[in-house]
Amino acid sequence: MFDIGFSEILVFGAIALIVLGPEKLPQAARTAGKWYSKARRTMANLQAELENELDLAETRKQMQAELAKIREAEANMQKELREMRGNMQKLQEEQNQELAQTKQADTHHD
Repeated sequence: MFDIGFSEILVFGAIALIVLGPEKLPQAARTAGKWYSKARRTMANLQAELENELDLAETRKQMQAELAKIREAEANMQKELREMRGNMQKLQEEQNQELAQTKQADTHHD
């Protein structure tokens, strides 16, 4: 989070000892430690939430891509079904015509 070296901590501790004195320094150090740990927890929670949101957004994107594929497959199937129905109707019409021609031929032969 912060890039603080050991020498900077020593300088900060020396200044705190001079300003606060030996009686108040331990309490101030505990309070600073609590604030620091609370800030770290908050940053960790924030980072975890951001990662979760990014994962959720990625998952949502993948789901939308899969849904688009499914819709495309459905459209292709609908097209093929229409073509099959058309072919079935043509076949049925051809059979009806052949049947009608056969009946006419039988009628002429009688």
